[in-house]
Amino acid sequence: MNRTKTFLFFLTLLSAVAPLPLAAQIDEETIQHIDSYVNVNPDSAVILCNKALAQMPAKASSNKSYLLAIRGNAHFTLGDNAAAIADFKASFRAAEEVADTTACVNALSDLGVTYRVNQQTDSALICYKQALAMLQSSDSPDLEASILTSIAVLFANQARLDEAVSFAEKGLEKARLTDDIQTQIYAASSLGSALFLAGHHERGLQTQRYIIGVAEKKGIPRYMLKTYAPIIAMHNRLGHPDSVRYYIDRGNAVLDKVPEASVESIGFLEQSFVILTDMGRYRESLDIQKKILAMQDSRPFIPLDRLWQRIALNYKGLGDIEKMDEAYQTAIAIADSIHQSDINDQISDLNIRYHTAEKELAIANLQAEKSRRDTIIALITAGVIIASLLLIIYLRARRRKIEVENIRARLDGIEQERGRLAHELHDGVCNDLLGIELTLAAGRCDTGELSEMIRTTRNEVRSISHELLPPRFNGLSLTQFIAAYAQKSEGFVSYQPSAGAIDIDPEKSINLYRIIQEWTGNLRHHSTATCATVSLAESEGEITLDITDNGAPFDPSAVTSGGLGLENLNRRVKALQGTLNFFEKNGTNHISVKFFK
Repeated sequence: MNRTKTFLFFLTLLSAVAPLPLAAQIDEETIQHIDSYVNVNPDSAVILCNKALAQMPAKASSNKSYLLAIRGNAHFTLGDNAAAIADFKASFRAAEEVADTTACVNALSDLGVTYRVNQQTDSALICYKQALAMLQSSDSPDLEASILTSIAVLFANQARLDEAVSFAEKGLEKARLTDDIQTQIYAASSLGSALFLAGHHERGLQTQRYIIGVAEKKGIPRYMLKTYAPIIAMHNRLGHPDSVRYYIDRGNAVLDKVPEASVESIGFLEQSFVILTDMGRYRESLDIQKKILAMQDSRPFIPLDRLWQRIALNYKGLGDIEKMDEAYQTAIAIADSIHQSDINDQISDLNIRYHTAEKELAIANLQAEKSRRDTIIALITAGVIIASLLLIIYLRARRRKIEVENIRARLDGIEQERGRLAHELHDGVCNDLLGIELTLAAGRCDTGELSEMIRTTRNEVRSISHELLPPRFNGLSLTQFIAAYAQKSEGFVSYQPSAGAIDIDPEKSINLYRIIQEWTGNLRHHSTATCATVSLAESEGEITLDITDNGAPFDPSAVTSGGLGLENLNRRVKALQGTLNFFEKNGTNHISVKFFK
């Protein structure tokens, strides 16, 4: 705090010691006196508002609404957006109770701006629409100018530039009908930025230069910074480095006269570090970024993940690769947190509602002890409800994820099986039929030989058709179905049932059956094994499938992707949320699948 600020602050404290007029005597002049502190010393404005509000009766009044709005603007200037939102809402309720349209619109306008800075676009738009609807029955060009300009900024942030220019022009037209210099600066500065973004560069620069002159003539540092930031961005985009440096220096000259966490200060600093990075002045840019991060109450216009990306670019320019990587990792973590699924959105909404209810109930506690007990009960109930809802949301999301993975595994498995069966039809049945065709063409009509070849082909087709048919248990248990499959294998597969009954849900049963079918089919057609044994066991809820064979040792690490259906097996085991292991024991090969029911 410089000497001027310190003097003003202590002067305000001295005035706060003296009693303010009674509530009935807190007139428009007194309110304007308090309002004059918002731009030069917002801390003092908060103190004076608190003292005036404490002396006013509990019932609503227009003066009470205006004082709450002034305190909200002071909090907004200090960067305390949460306190500002609470004050603007209270101001609107007080104005609405006494049917003061002007005060209502004023509160809605300030509330909309705060929501917009807080990146709560939907809430801001609702405030603006409600304010415009209320203005239809009144003649308040200053308020209408403020609302129209705020809507223009909202459209510009959404890249709807033609609409932004249109609303900004209407806002400036209304602002020129008033004597409010701040409203004119807000409208003209917004129009200049919208024109430039829409491609009207010279018009945008002219509008911005004009409003800079107005702000400097009035000597309002907040609005000087507000007008410097856009023109710095314009000149940088047009490739005018000298103009960029000129306006950055002018902004730095008044920066210490504005609260460091204010919207104008943060906006100017963010624009400055972006430009400095582009100019290769990485260390200066990094110092500003660290300053912004150190402001606990500030809310940067640039999303926090993008701010950390900018920090990473500066570290890269300085050659500090380790810190660059740390900054990128932080940006990624923040982006993941911001762009979560609908579950996080619901959690955030519930959390906001919970804390809002908690604050309102805490205020009500001061009125009576009974209200305190009611509040405690309500808070406990709200906590239980929120915990229950969060648990339900989490379980539903987890179940949906598992279902999607199962479906994906099933579809992948189908494609793998189709490829394998097509290969077997080509190499097996087609070759057998070719042999029969060549035998007949050669005129060798040995009936016994042809009969044996046709029988072999028929058995091969029947085996493949069994594999094509989906497993339908139709009242049979999984163990009975496996036993039936072993019986059809013509002695190649034997099944050792477990001592007791094993109950597995149909979805997992199908995956388990396909694993048995897939692996024994591979052993029969693509290995030296002459027999395979299938066993199924259950212990404390864990299912173990074991398939042994007497073929040559199998090394899964030596198999390329897709070999022997190994990729298909892995997908099905993943769908079961189990484990797959290959090992050799006592001269036999084992494949073991384990999962919990």
